Amino acid sequence: MLETGGEAEVLAGFTSADVGPEAKEYNLLRADEEYRNGNVEHSIYYQVKAQFQSTDLRYLTESAELENQRPTTEELIKSASKLEKQDYKSKKFLQNIIKYLQRMEQEKPPKKTPNDIPEYLDFLEDVQDPTEGLTRIADKCNSLPQEWCVVQLCKSFNPATTYSVFNEIIASDGAIYLTLLRHCRSPQLGPICLRISSENMVNLYREYSTLVERFRRVVTVDPLNMKGKEAKQKYWEELNGFDTFLHKLIADFRDIISPYSFLFFGKRYDCTVVQKQTNTTYTRVDDFCLVNQWGSHQRVLLSQAALHANRLSAADLKLICYELSSNENEIQSAYDLLKGLASDWTEVEERQPLASRRFPIILVVDERLDHLHWEQLVTVQEFSRVKSLHCLWRLFQNHKSNIKHGYYTTNIKRGMCVINPDADLVNSGRRLRSFFEYWLSQWQHLFETVPNEEVIVKQALQADCFVYAGHGSGLQYVNGGIICRSRARSVVFLFGCDSTRMLGTGLYSALYGAHDYYHGALCPSVVGTLMPALDGNMDTVSVTILSLWLAPGDKKVMPWTHIDRVSWLKNGIIKGKEETTPTMDEQPNYHLGSLCSILSLVQQGKVEPNIYNCCIYVCRGLPAWNLAVEKLPL
Repeated sequence: MLETGGEAEVLAGFTSADVGPEAKEYNLLRADEEYRNGNVEHSIYYQVKAQFQSTDLRYLTESAELENQRPTTEELIKSASKLEKQDYKSKKFLQNIIKYLQRMEQEKPPKKTPNDIPEYLDFLEDVQDPTEGLTRIADKCNSLPQEWCVVQLCKSFNPATTYSVFNEIIASDGAIYLTLLRHCRSPQLGPICLRISSENMVNLYREYSTLVERFRRVVTVDPLNMKGKEAKQKYWEELNGFDTFLHKLIADFRDIISPYSFLFFGKRYDCTVVQKQTNTTYTRVDDFCLVNQWGSHQRVLLSQAALHANRLSAADLKLICYELSSNENEIQSAYDLLKGLASDWTEVEERQPLASRRFPIILVVDERLDHLHWEQLVTVQEFSRVKSLHCLWRLFQNHKSNIKHGYYTTNIKRGMCVINPDADLVNSGRRLRSFFEYWLSQWQHLFETVPNEEVIVKQALQADCFVYAGHGSGLQYVNGGIICRSRARSVVFLFGCDSTRMLGTGLYSALYGAHDYYHGALCPSVVGTLMPALDGNMDTVSVTILSLWLAPGDKKVMPWTHIDRVSWLKNGIIKGKEETTPTMDEQPNYHLGSLCSILSLVQQGKVEPNIYNCCIYVCRGLPAWNLAVEKLPL
């Protein structure tokens, strides 16, 4: 359908254009064609291009400012044609308009008009040649912090869904392109791409598309009907059944990705012993690849496996080797190499514990794959998501002065919270009020009060940190357009059901999430949820995240890990679970500076053990580090 007539030729002239549903589809189709024809680098170009559409520009303040720029009277007169100038001289009405505008310009001089749209809005706008496009993509990626690995995840073209609604698109079959835009061997070796396809993906997509509604059906009950023992028993049986279902679903997801799960490990912290062992590892990998005449694609994959070999089982290592070669001798030699390097890395980590820590991975996730639990592939790894490389580049360009060692560094002192604005979450409101009054007493609090737009834009988003806890994402209280036209400096937490889940706006449209508006306002980091959760569980996770990342207003409070959890959950009362409890000034190592490392603990089930409570929390934007609680260890 996309290739009939001159349609493909016309669409090729649009870069990041949204001309109906065919814009994204065209680029995905080209990505498929190029990959099948062996032009992997060209495929990468079209994949990157497909993730950024002109509809994304509506979230960007710079774009809106440029569109609203009015030319000066001098520019108007200069640009007029000869006929228009003659018409102007004979029309008193037009002369009066110009005089009025000139007088207004004297009273309030117009802002200087930028000559060009900032290149980070769409750095591929003037590119049509795939080779040139990939060169530019590689240049952008190599300009990002050297600590980052950037992994793009893109769903392949499916002609059956060109005009489908969102639920049909996410339930439809399709391969996954896993592209390492920036990896452990960058910039020496360029981006590489893998196409992951399995007969089990059809069922996986279908089951994932029902996930949210399955959960809602289980937890949406009438409290008046839940007083009997049998009703309560049935409720918990269904909830445990959902937990089992989700466990299996994520296990199936891991099995499909499993040969390449090792690609979701980030670079090790860059200390001296790591540098030395990394150089040794690369030398051995390069020698092996030279002897066996392996190309750059295999070299990157083997290097990545070698760097993290001690975190992989023997079965994982063997599986990786079978993916790298079909020659039995090469497979065994590669396996022996990886086993030896695994032992070396174990010794390094024993000598220097810092060597076991890893920098964040930036996941560039296609909107059609955003509902999948990517963080569950390697729960010990720090992750942050963005919707496109363009979004990442824009955030980086605007915040790079504060990015140190791969983290957006901030010093959280002043914050604001909006808690239970509809005043209908009685238990949750009581619990969260007690936490904020106890732990963050110095913050500005707004309890059970609906905020107006001025409060959100001029107070909440100008604080060091903003926390929303209530229904949804909070966009019901403030227009998203007003958010993205503002400038946010705060790290934002949205603790509500589906708070950062991607949603559709019509029959076929680009998807959106609340985080898009905040990133439009240049908010560096947003923490939110992928699906609904029970309020008691979400309250537990949210206050644990906040207590680990934010310093209390009073050092004499007890660590949150020492409170009586049952008392707090049931009545909102904060008391120690033991007669004698330490205070925060006695716990110097309580906090963690890295926000993504705290979310990793949540993903591991160390805060809430049930999978439906721990797998839904994600960070979007830049990985943040709070210097107020921990200095960077590098």
